[in-house]
Amino acid sequence: MDFRLRQLQCFLTLSELLNYGKTARALYMSQPTITFQIKSLEESFGVRLFERDRQQVRLTDAGFALRAYAQTIVETVEAARECLGNLHSNLRLRVSCGPVGQFVLLPAVIRTLAAQYPEFELEVSELSTEQQMTRLPEGTVDALLMVGALPIDGVRFDPICEEPLVAVISQQSPLAAHGSISVQDLRNNALIASRLKDCRFHQPYLHSLLAPYGVTPRIVESPHSCSVQFAYAAAGEGIAIATASMAACTFPGVAFLPFEEPLPPLRLGMAAIETNDRVAMSLFRQVVLDCARAVFEDKEDKPKPALRKLLLHQPPSAVFENQRAAG
Repeated sequence: MDFRLRQLQCFLTLSELLNYGKTARALYMSQPTITFQIKSLEESFGVRLFERDRQQVRLTDAGFALRAYAQTIVETVEAARECLGNLHSNLRLRVSCGPVGQFVLLPAVIRTLAAQYPEFELEVSELSTEQQMTRLPEGTVDALLMVGALPIDGVRFDPICEEPLVAVISQQSPLAAHGSISVQDLRNNALIASRLKDCRFHQPYLHSLLAPYGVTPRIVESPHSCSVQFAYAAAGEGIAIATASMAACTFPGVAFLPFEEPLPPLRLGMAAIETNDRVAMSLFRQVVLDCARAVFEDKEDKPKPALRKLLLHQPPSAVFENQRAAG
């Protein structure tokens, strides 16, 4: 059976107006074209849909029966057209990504979205923690990627990974020659932390992290940017504490050392407003979790503990060469 949407539209308009001339004007078509479309539709179904004489046009029983089906078909197609037409604008998301995500997870997410959903528009911004806590409830950012759980009402938090902590120190420091660092070494070295106006949680977190070891850190405040804090560390202004995945960052002048003590890992995940049920949010969440599973399971399988410790305190160029050889 071969018929087109245009024929159904002609049929529905004619069934309402019951006048070929008015139907032609309503659809901006010629009257012979309307006659041809109706005749073609009748041939497709093998029935007469209209009775026509000099005085009037009226629906046959078959025409009455077809009208409900034709209306459903046209409305369904129009709904599908509207949905598909809006799909491009619907697949758009604004995301703020934490430092670990930028180096470890975000490349895989961007690559997967480009391959599977080329129409997806992902806008990534770098925000301080305080900005994240303000803009997520406001709706000016849709999701926070690779951040810790934040006290924001109505937020869904999807855990992604638990990251071990490492110390980021200047390569000029005598500690850089060691294969690891002790928490006790922090008694005589300042810790680099975000300014309170950028993140109210970072400095209290460092205090609570070291309190069980009897260490009260001396804080050197810096902007929230991870790159700036690494620059402070490279300059010898203090020691930064980061996650082990950040060792993949080839930042000049710093070394990454694992801690000798069993510090609790940092739990990271994705945060979004619970009521955000947009298609883009659902797709993005699934892509993030799939990529995280692949990235972090791959990390667990490949690096051996001894090799990982060795890589952490080598210069960035040596880290890159060894990772490439190991891969």
